[in-house]
Amino acid sequence: MPTFPAARIRPATVLDAPAIARAHLQAWRETYGDLVPAAVYAQREVEGPGRWEATLAAPGATMTWVAQRNDEVVGFATALAAGPSGVRPLQLSRLYVLAAEQVRRTGTHLLELAIGDAPCFLWVAEANTQAQGFYRSHGFEADGAREQVAAGGHLLALRMVR
Repeated sequence: MPTFPAARIRPATVLDAPAIARAHLQAWRETYGDLVPAAVYAQREVEGPGRWEATLAAPGATMTWVAQRNDEVVGFATALAAGPSGVRPLQLSRLYVLAAEQVRRTGTHLLELAIGDAPCFLWVAEANTQAQGFYRSHGFEADGAREQVAAGGHLLALRMVR
């Protein structure tokens, strides 16, 4: 397997909101394609930058890391302190890497920075078996919980824990 230089990963700032929103939308299109209705993509295109700006500007229990290559956002991860009400104290609430980056270990690097080896849980689309395999390779297992993803149209998510 060829080796690639690692993407530059750093904590995200509010100034990254438009670029993260673009990468988020592109990753959804690459991952889910026609499983997500076109109207959801259109809504995310309009609302995404503002949502990301609000997320990154809000003080609190979340931390977002952004991966860049050639000054373009190619992935990001957000961890959330779930507290005692969560199945684990830490939640990996988002980890998206553009398709071209997936062979470059960018997802692994983001995961390591976002949550390390801490006990954690996440939700992943049931149809996204590639992501499930990635998470299993990092010690996560499905625990049987499922939920409908409202923004994803017809996507069903399953919970994985470590």
